[in-house]
Amino acid sequence: MPNRRFDWHEHIKDIEGEYRAARRGIDRLIEQVAATPDILTKADPSRASIRNAHKNLEGTYIVRLFAAFEAALRSYYLSRTQDSNRDEVASVLIDTIGGRRGQGISMAVRTGAHEVRQVRNYWAHEDDTHPVLMSIADARARLQTFLSWLPEMW
Repeated sequence: MPNRRFDWHEHIKDIEGEYRAARRGIDRLIEQVAATPDILTKADPSRASIRNAHKNLEGTYIVRLFAAFEAALRSYYLSRTQDSNRDEVASVLIDTIGGRRGQGISMAVRTGAHEVRQVRNYWAHEDDTHPVLMSIADARARLQTFLSWLPEMW
């Protein structure tokens, strides 16, 4: 993946665009099945899954957004440490990069990234915590705000 901050921003925006396309597709399928119920027979297993796909779509794409963000952090961290054997968890990367001397990412921005991470954990690990859920647009904005504090190239 690239070492230009701009490219990571674009990658994250592309994922949000995929979400919007998938959302439109599922919404349209739900409308079509409601209007023409024989499109999917009642025995078709995908018929029962459409509503769950609709309900879980935003969470699924928040997981993808955060994966791209985490890849950007790992890329940046590796370029700074030159230590490919060190594998930090996302929460440590946010705090380490965010608190780096000369970087000084504000606590509010770091907190925003952590809140997206908690939502990602909720969806990815099906954990029992109940973070404040957020829209994909809010998650994207928080992650891109964090990335905007990084240098343009690394």
